[in-house]
Order: sequence, then C-alpha cells, then structure tokens
Amino acid sequence: MTAEAESELDRLVAERAQALLDETVGENLDQLAILDVQGDDLVRTLHRAARALEAEPLTLSAGRALVGRLSAGDRVLVLTGFLTPLPETDGLVGSAVLALSMERGLGVLPVFAAEREVLPPLRAALRAAGLNVCEGLDQTADIPHPAVVLEFPHDRSDAELTAAALSEAIQPAACVAVERPGANPKGEYHFSGGRNVTRWIAPIDLLYDRVKSAGALTIGIGDRGNELGLGAIGDVVRMETPAGANCGCGCGLGNACMTPADHTIVATTSDWGAYALSAALSHLKGDPGALISGEAYRRVLHEAVQGGAIDGPTKYAAPFIDGVDDVFNSHLLELMRGAVTYPRRSAAGAPTRSFRARRRLAGD
Repeated sequence: MTAEAESELDRLVAERAQALLDETVGENLDQLAILDVQGDDLVRTLHRAARALEAEPLTLSAGRALVGRLSAGDRVLVLTGFLTPLPETDGLVGSAVLALSMERGLGVLPVFAAEREVLPPLRAALRAAGLNVCEGLDQTADIPHPAVVLEFPHDRSDAELTAAALSEAIQPAACVAVERPGANPKGEYHFSGGRNVTRWIAPIDLLYDRVKSAGALTIGIGDRGNELGLGAIGDVVRMETPAGANCGCGCGLGNACMTPADHTIVATTSDWGAYALSAALSHLKGDPGALISGEAYRRVLHEAVQGGAIDGPTKYAAPFIDGVDDVFNSHLLELMRGAVTYPRRSAAGAPTRSFRARRRLAGD
C-alpha cells in the first residue's frame, strides 16, 4: 500500500471511529432520556416511532442539526410553559438548561415567548442557570450572557398580530419547543389525560408556524404527544395513548398535536429530552462546560418553584419534574454528563473503536 493510500485509510478509519463514538454517545443519551419510571412502556413506544424517522439517535440528530445551522450571534426561539393553570416545572426547567447549553456552547441568543403567567418562574430559572434576563431584544447589546423573555397574549386576534411581529423581529435560525402545549387539528389544547385546557393556553402555535415557514430549523421535545412539534408521530400518539384519538372533551379530535418539527425528541418527561439534547451539544462541541452541573441544576429547579412553578401531576409547589424529585433529576443529569465524558476518557475505547471502524470499512 502506498503512503498516500495508507494516509487515506487512516483518515477514513478516524472518521468512522468518530462516527461510532458519536452514535454510541447519542444512543446512551436517548436511553437515559427514556428511562421508564412510569412503567407503562409508552415512552419506548413513542420513542421507537420517532427513531424510525431518523438515521441516528434522536438527541444526536437534533444536536447535529443545531450545530450545523447555528452561528455565534444567531437567535434561537424557545417555546415552553404548560399552564395547569399555574405553570408546571416540566419544560421550564429543561428549557433553562438547554438555553444555557446553547448560549455557552454555540454563542447564540435564546429568546423565549410565553404567557404572562409563565414568565416569573421562567425568569427565575434562567437567572439561576446563570443567564441574564432581558425583557426585549433591544436590551441585549451591552448585557453579557443574555436571554430574552417576551410575553405572548392569550387573545387570538392579538396573538396573530403578535406572532407576525415577533417572527419578523426575532428572525430565529432555529425554534425549539419543550413541553409546550400543542393544539389538535381543531385548535384545542389538552392535558395528556384528555382534559381540555384551551382557556388557559395562548396560541403560540401561530408563532411556531410563522418561523417554521420562514425557514427556521424546528425541534419538538415532548413526552405524551400532546406537545407542540410532535406531529411527526401524531398517528402513533392517536393509536397508543388513551386520549390521543378520544380526549372525551367533546371536540372529537383527541389530544394529539399533529404539528410536526424537523426533529422530534421523545422522553419520559420533556425535561429529560432537553437535558439529553444539552448533553449531546456538549459532546458535539467537545465542551463539558456547556452542560450544567447537577448541583447548579438543583438551584434552577428550586428557583423555578420559588418563582411560581408547580409539579404537574401532584400540583404541589415542590421541586419535582412530573412527580420525580430533584435528587433523581440531578443524578440523571450527571449520568448524562458521564455518558458524554467517559467514552472520551477511556483509554481502552479508542483502539477498539479503530478496530471496529476498520471492520466496518472492510465490509463496505
């Protein structure tokens, strides 16, 4: 073999070995995000449906898309907040974690739009994460590490005007929806169990549709299929969830949101999907500091509760995410950190990856 051929082979082996590492890390993050603490196999069923749409693990695919699309200074619209009628922790906390990862790892400006009721705990979560909250796009020029929070109105006529104005003003390169209520085809919003909650929810779907039509990359993160951006698996949600096709509220169309995103992430709780995506960004950028620590995470969760968020299932003002306590969640986040950092540290892993990469090349 010539020196040139050997050099090309070494390059191909290194490329395949990196791909193997990426795929393994992404698969580990996906599996941690779908740890079935509810014991009903639903999350794995919905995850399989979403995974069938992607060539690689969900968190890795979405992370690659963000890294490939975003440049420093770009704006990312983040849509979150599920009113019960008080805002629940799931979504708010994960969005703050993800916003920090995108700001640290990619240098982008996170911009949030939500109902007035959602803003106090959202501000508290973002500040606890370390970001400096601004109330308008024009306030960010001299503020280090900013995140913008904007109010979105409940009234539909006002909402249509606001969606048009915000889409033009923000011009986001990407939009990520995390545990954001998604309307069914009739425009109705529901809890996962089927209860109609339209009267509490602002039609932020209008803003999502506008930025998507304008070319923004979209990512939907959810857990039961009634969330914005999960429409790519809407038919499976309708078949596999109790209220997917029949919510029982009288609207006749179930609670499944049929609005899709470019990339779908399904997790046991939506927050876990946001943590896993944050960890994937940390891996792809080779930046451990892009993922919040478990200790800092617990401050974010506690501050969100102090700011007015509650646990969705129990309705207590307690530091839980969908009934799972802060200790478990912080440990899970640290497991995700380990899933990113240990494969890079492993002295044994590198030669094995190279060996397997050569085997794959030989089989092509």
